Amino acid sequence: MPSFSGVIPPVVSPMLTPDRLDGPAVGRIVEHLISGGVSGLFVLGTTGEGPSLTDQMRYEMVELTCKAAAGRVPVFVGVTDTCLADSIALAEHAARCQAAAIVAAAPFYFEVSQEALGAWFDSLATASPLPLMLYNMPSCVGVVLGLPMVDTLSHHPNIIGIKDSGGDMTYFGHLCEKYRHRSDFLVFIGPEERLADAVALGAAGGVCGGANLLPHVYTSLYKAATRGDHAAIAESKDLVRRVSESVYYDGDQMKLIPGLKLAMHELGLCNAVVAPPLSLVTERHGSKIRSALPQLLEASQR
Repeated sequence: MPSFSGVIPPVVSPMLTPDRLDGPAVGRIVEHLISGGVSGLFVLGTTGEGPSLTDQMRYEMVELTCKAAAGRVPVFVGVTDTCLADSIALAEHAARCQAAAIVAAAPFYFEVSQEALGAWFDSLATASPLPLMLYNMPSCVGVVLGLPMVDTLSHHPNIIGIKDSGGDMTYFGHLCEKYRHRSDFLVFIGPEERLADAVALGAAGGVCGGANLLPHVYTSLYKAATRGDHAAIAESKDLVRRVSESVYYDGDQMKLIPGLKLAMHELGLCNAVVAPPLSLVTERHGSKIRSALPQLLEASQR
């Protein structure tokens, strides 16, 4: 069973139009991330707008990313869907493209029991040719993966861990306490501002959206956390906070993906196009991002 650690960014899906990927931009982003020291690439997640893409775009994003990565880092593929057969089909495509693993949040729309969710994940893991990482994302799918269910699934031979983006550090702490000594079931954190805290608790790493923009900042934070360098942690965490405040927020409203894509556009990495129902940033938010970028870039190079 493979083991993974470090910063694995949820890669943005660059688009020419909301229903057409930008192939060359995928290659630019992959090179940008790998040169920034990331440990893997996670495509078709929340930051990658996976649920908003056409089937053709999803399959193409997997193909392009795996080709660009060329085995230098593992590629994780989000297969979250309301249809189990479609999740399995995408997992099979990911295997053909030589991805390393799949990632799945709970199927959304129908309200079902934890027992039914457990059966869904068990079926996906059993059918998948690639190992599965669970994805706890209650803000998007409306359900928390209960700790008893996670524990049961952790013993499935093809389930390798969980990415937790729930934001509940008590829940996350329980995960780390339970699995920190198990090399066959890894725990990753989603909220990037808690990366150092997560590592201290025993997490294997983080899935940090901001790494799309400044990958070396997040990989440096992870490395500082693993060696307990408190001064370096504080410096990197401050920069992560500044990225969040200046790029993700329009006033008090979170506009993470459109803001991140605009910032990446300013660096020449991709267009700012997002898929519906997301929308482009406001003029005010765009001005805020453009004003902050020079200072962020300067601080990141110190």
